[in-house]
Amino acid sequence: MSSAMDQNKVRKYGKLFGSIDFECNDKVSADVFHKNPSSPVIGTLMIGGKTFNVTLDELKHLEQTCRDAQDVVMKRYRLGMMGRLSR
Repeated sequence: MSSAMDQNKVRKYGKLFGSIDFECNDKVSADVFHKNPSSPVIGTLMIGGKTFNVTLDELKHLEQTCRDAQDVVMKRYRLGMMGRLSR
């Protein structure tokens, strides 16, 4: 990331933010998907320069894990487990 704008995004959203993407697998036929939607690799998840071929069930599990992680962080914050705010 070379521009000031990119560095601002990194500081605001985190170093992986701009590298998160998903690409659908155009080779999955409707027949294969209809018979067992949790089985075929439906696309590629990209994070931090790494790629992961994923099924629909894996994407659902990842989504739930991310929601659970957000809930845990917010509960810890509300309970004061992350320290006190600086003044």
